[in-house]
Parts: sequence; structure tokens; C-alpha cells
Amino acid sequence: MNLIEDRWIPVRRADGSTTRIRPAEIVGGASPVVALHAPRPDFNGALAQFLIGLLQTVAAPEDEYDWNDRLEQPPTQEELTSLFASVAFAFNLDGDGPRFMQDLEPDMGGEPAKVPIASLLIDSPTEAAIGKGTDLFQKRETIQGVCRECTATALFTLHTNAPSGGSGHRTSLRGGGPLTTLVVPQDQSATLWSVLWWNVLEQPEFLGNASVGVVTDWFPWLSKTRTSKNDEVVTAADGHPALVYWAMPRRIRMDFQATREGRCDLCGRAVSQLLERYLTRPHGMNCTDWMHPLSPYYADKQGVWLPTHPQDGGIGYRHWPDLVVGRQGTSRPARVVEKGVNRQRGAQRIWSFGYDMDNMKARCWYEAYLPWIELPDPAHRPLLSGLAANLVDAAMEAKDALLFALRKAWFSPHNKTRGDMEFLSMAYWARTEADFYNLLWQFAEAMSARQQESLEAARIDILQAWHGVLCRQSFGLFDQWAASGMMEYENPARLARAHHQLAGRLYGVKLRETILGLPPKEKTQSTKKRRSR
Repeated sequence: MNLIEDRWIPVRRADGSTTRIRPAEIVGGASPVVALHAPRPDFNGALAQFLIGLLQTVAAPEDEYDWNDRLEQPPTQEELTSLFASVAFAFNLDGDGPRFMQDLEPDMGGEPAKVPIASLLIDSPTEAAIGKGTDLFQKRETIQGVCRECTATALFTLHTNAPSGGSGHRTSLRGGGPLTTLVVPQDQSATLWSVLWWNVLEQPEFLGNASVGVVTDWFPWLSKTRTSKNDEVVTAADGHPALVYWAMPRRIRMDFQATREGRCDLCGRAVSQLLERYLTRPHGMNCTDWMHPLSPYYADKQGVWLPTHPQDGGIGYRHWPDLVVGRQGTSRPARVVEKGVNRQRGAQRIWSFGYDMDNMKARCWYEAYLPWIELPDPAHRPLLSGLAANLVDAAMEAKDALLFALRKAWFSPHNKTRGDMEFLSMAYWARTEADFYNLLWQFAEAMSARQQESLEAARIDILQAWHGVLCRQSFGLFDQWAASGMMEYENPARLARAHHQLAGRLYGVKLRETILGLPPKEKTQSTKKRRSR
């Protein structure tokens, strides 16, 4: 099977039909391809990155004009077929020669372990979970046979997202379960080509000071594996830029000797060859010091830029400043996001996805679409970024105040009861999300309609409105949850004290003045008299 020449990528067309295509068929056809249609969401995310990586490696635009031309007038299937044919020999999934993302040597230089095919899947239960009987949601032995097409996708998905896999089993180039952010058109009926092309950088920008190089520089499986057994690392200084898409942290060799006929446990198709296991050894490539174009980054305490990873609670507006516009000195959006929003080509969205990993264990797959607030002048972006950061920081403070008050309302001071209050946090974020984006849109409209000197007044109006939203929603959730238990277990005095403490934090100096930067509230005449006594 060859991943350039064979039809293996599941897609959906504009007329609603589903089929499988080869990479060059992302364009053309009587009904255009509009979306990937894999049996798992992580496969869709991985296939998008596979196709973006392929385009970036062998079909990148020469400059901004070339990029624009290709967006408006995509290449033909014949053009893409010709471009991709130059690397087809590197994309064989099986055979005696180099195999896609697999060790070049059949025995991997030693005694490889034989591993069930299910272990290719990131959410597959670990050996420890199986031993303890804690494989409650993803049960053992549910994935025992996988078709070649799904195997190819799973293999790429694992290399791209690889979590910690035990001693010597490396994480991906971006660490275990990285967050990926892509620019996609707001129009949900846009073609798959436009979705992919928005995330391809111009050749000079992608390569930097590196040369185009040769195929063996791009695809590490064409040569003997650069193992990390002796702490060898592959840095951005000694690897080709294309390696960010094709790095191989795991040493794997698919076992095509152990196959059978049957239905694929992932896609359900009846095939003549189901793979049941693969061979593996530790100490694959250890890639460090790379900046992946599809990932946002944050600065640690030492100022080192690290890739962002999904966390508990999913992806929402509280991540908008970091993922879309960045915070000065502390976070950067993905290069493709930064480039995409600079293009000023109409309404876009940011497709964000990734695994929330707890070391070797996948806790959840998160996926969300975040809006881009279009600005009339890119020079205004720092103003929008600063405002968005203020709004999110204030929302975090109000959320913490709400959860603290609810604990005080529910439990006595001596009660050490602990528990997960994430359901309350999620309700809070959901209730405040629409207002957050509405206020950002209002500020963007003000920037296009007002002079620079009057923007401060508009900013203060937005901050005042947001403070009102946070107070209203926090008190509403407190009233809903604080007294939601049985009457005989409630303590009216404790509820009143908790409500008073919540009000103190919501109207206090820290939230209003320190975080939001609002002017001090004017003291009333009665307050002045009380303080003068």
C-alpha cells in the first residue's frame, strides 16, 4: 500500500457522500471534498496535519502572491499528482524497502517486542490499567484487527501525539498530547483544500535559513534510525524544518506476517488483511528545541518557549488570548494562526484540538472552534489582545471567588470534604462565553469607528460591562447551587456569610481596579460619614 498512490483517506463531499481518496484528490471531482471523515476525531486531526505537512514539504507556495493565487484557484489533480509523485517512494506502508514512519531495519537492531495493534491508539488502556482492572471506558481487547488504511492513520497519529510510553519510549516532537490550532474558513461548507491551504506557509518563511534539501532530509525513515539510547537529540539546528511534520519518536515496524481476514474494528469494513500486532523497541528519535508551526507556545519561568497542551475543562474563551492573539512575553499563537490572521482575508475560525494527557493516560480528547475577531488595522491587535487578557483574568478571579463561596456555603469551617467542582466551572464558562465575544466584537467595531484617543473610553465601557456580566452570572450560579440541597441540611447563617464574602470579592479592589483597571468607585455620602465617626 502506498499512501500517495492509493485511496485511503476517508472524506465527505459537498453532496453528502463519503468516500476514500488519495492525497492529490483533495481537489477536483464532480462534488468537491469538504471535510475529513475518519472513524475517530483524533484521526481527523492527524489526517489534516498529514496533508498540511505533505503540502508544506513538496508544494509550498513561493511567496504571498503564489499563496493567494492557489487559494483562489486551486491546483488540478494532475498538478498535485505530479508534485506528490516525487516523494511517493517514501510513502510505502509495507514492502521490503523503507516503510512510512517505520524503522528501516526489519529487526530494529535487536529483539523487538510484539505488541497488540490496539497499542497504536493513544486512548488504548495501558498495561497497568489492565492489570488493575481500571480499563472502564476503553475496554481491553475491543480493538484486535485493523485494516491497512486505519493502521496508516493510527501510526501517524501516534507519532504526532505520542505520550510517554515508559522507559525509552519517547514523546512526540511537541511532547505528549500537544494542542494543535489551525486556521479554517468561517464558512463550514468551504472545501478541504481551503482548510488545508490556510495552514501552509510560504516556502521562505517555513525554511528560514535552511535550504530546500533532499528527500532523505525530510523523512527520517529513509535512513537508519537516529536513536536516543545514548542521549542523542535532534535539534532544530541539525534537522531539516520539514522534520516537524515527520518526526519518529517511536521505533515501530508493522507486522504484516500476522494478518487475517475480517472486519476492521475501527472503520467496520470487511478486508482481506487485518493487522493484529506490530514490533517495537525503545529509544526512538528525541527531538528538542523545535517550534512547530501548528502549535501555540507559552514561556516557562526561565523564559523558554514550550508547546501548549490541553488541560482539564476543555478549550474555551478563557484560552482565546493565548491561542489566537498571544500575550506579550508569555504566550504565542501558532505560526499558521499568526500568519493567517495577518492575511486579512475575511472571517476565519481557529480549530483547536488535542489530547489531555496524564502522563501515559489519555484523560480526554478536546476539540473546539474559536472565532477570530477581524480588525480593520492589524496595528490594533495589541489593544485587542490586552483587553481580552483583562477580561479573561477577571473571569478567572470571579470564578475562583464563586467556587470559594460555594464551599463556604456548603461546608462548615472544620469540614475537610474535598471534591471535583469542575461541573461548576464549566457552567460558569458557558454562561459567560457569549458576552465575552460580544464585547470583543463591540471593541473591534469601536476601533474602526473611533479615533485613537477615544478608544480608552470605549475600553472602559467594555470593562464596566464585563464586570456587570461576571457579577450577575456569579450571583446567579451561587443562588442556584448554594441552596440546592435539602432544607434540613442548610445553614442560613452560613449561606448569608458566604454570599457576603462573594460580594466582597466581586466588588473588591482586586477585581475592579487591579485586574480590570477600572477607576475607583466614588464613595457615597453615607460611607464617608461612617468612616468619619
